[in-house]
Amino acid sequence: MATQEKFQGLISRIETILASYYGFEIELGAGDCLLPLTPDNPADPNADPTGTLFVTQDDELYLGLGFSKGAADHAVLFEGLAQAGTHAELKSKTIAALLVVIEEVSHFHLVSQRALLDLPTTRLELEWQAEIDKMIVLPNLIGTTGARVILRGLRHFLVNKFTLRTGLSDEESSRYQAATRFFDRAWRDELLPLMATGPGAGIGADFGTAMMDPKIKKRLREFYRMSWSSKASVLAA
Repeated sequence: MATQEKFQGLISRIETILASYYGFEIELGAGDCLLPLTPDNPADPNADPTGTLFVTQDDELYLGLGFSKGAADHAVLFEGLAQAGTHAELKSKTIAALLVVIEEVSHFHLVSQRALLDLPTTRLELEWQAEIDKMIVLPNLIGTTGARVILRGLRHFLVNKFTLRTGLSDEESSRYQAATRFFDRAWRDELLPLMATGPGAGIGADFGTAMMDPKIKKRLREFYRMSWSSKASVLAA
């Protein structure tokens, strides 16, 4: 199977997880809107995998997803590990690529879901939602290799190991930093209290399965359907 087909398979798995979690229908598949992969820079073989959501709107909304070849290659490598049920060769760069793909698929579906309901979204909301969705999707994906994700560790990585890409504008940098702050507020004020009272509370709630707790899913579904101004009001309270 070609890299593109395997990559589309991973994207389909990610959007199926999101659709099931939030209870929406996939009207437009993200894998059907993939643009040609961006070649890796041969002068920088250690460059991080990248992805971008392209949005244009005239009379109709047009969406496209672009990824670097490195992102696709690592995603395909992960698919092989998942099919074999092993995490022996799971590398940090492969996990980084998965987070990139999750982020862009999250963006894609939040934009498309808002458009179907004729509701607006903001770039800040897109970035915030992607951080939440990483907490939902990554444990699910990693679990197929036999490994487990510790949620506190993932949160620490997303918040405290957060670094900005070079070349961002001041506006872009400020938006990413604000999204990280709002995400950490949601973790502290919305998710942790629910994990502390649910079945398996305590150490066991640290594992990714805690995101499937009905109380957490219900709360995050409520957030998914809120406007950004409503979400921000709750998180800033």
